[in-house]
Amino acid sequence: MAKRQNVSEQIDAINLLELERKASELPQTAYDYYASGANDEITLRENRVAYERITLLPRMLVDVSKRHMGTTALGELVSVPIFIAPTAFQGLAHAEGEVATAKAAGAAKTLMTLSTLSTFSIEEVMAVATGPLWFQLYLFKDRAISTSLVKRAEVAGCKAIVFTVDVPVLGRRERDVRNQF
Repeated sequence: MAKRQNVSEQIDAINLLELERKASELPQTAYDYYASGANDEITLRENRVAYERITLLPRMLVDVSKRHMGTTALGELVSVPIFIAPTAFQGLAHAEGEVATAKAAGAAKTLMTLSTLSTFSIEEVMAVATGPLWFQLYLFKDRAISTSLVKRAEVAGCKAIVFTVDVPVLGRRERDVRNQF
C-alpha cells in the first residue's frame, strides 16, 4: 500500500500570509517591488483592509454533491472564477517568470493576463500557453510602440487586450527609489 504524503510536505505555503512570508526570502529589491505601493502606500493598506472585509455567504441545507465553479469570461471557459492578473517582472521572483505562470494557468484551466512589463516576450509566453491568455496594454506616448504590441499580441494568439488606464503618471514607489530599481 502506498504511503500518503502529507499535504504540508507537498506545499510550502498553504495561505496568503505564508506565501507572503515565503516571498520575503526573495532578494530585497524584488520583494520590495512586489510588496510595495506608491505614495506612502496608502492605497496598498486600504486594499488589504478591503480584502479582509470580504466574507462568503454560505448556503445551508442545499445539495453540494455536484459542485461546478466554472464560468466564462468574454466567452472563454475557465474552471474557476479566479484569473491571473497582469504582474510585471515575474522573472525577478522565478527564473521561468511568466512562462511558468502561463503553464500553471493552463494546468488550472483558468485565464492569465500577460503584463506589458513581462520579463518574457509575448511570443515566448504564448508558445507554452495551453489556456486563454490576454495581453495587458499600457498606452505609450509613442503610439507606434502600443500599436506594435497589439499586433504582436494578436499574431501570437492572445484572446483579448486589457487596456490599463489607471497609470497616466507612475506613482512614486519609495522602496524602489531606495533600491534604485
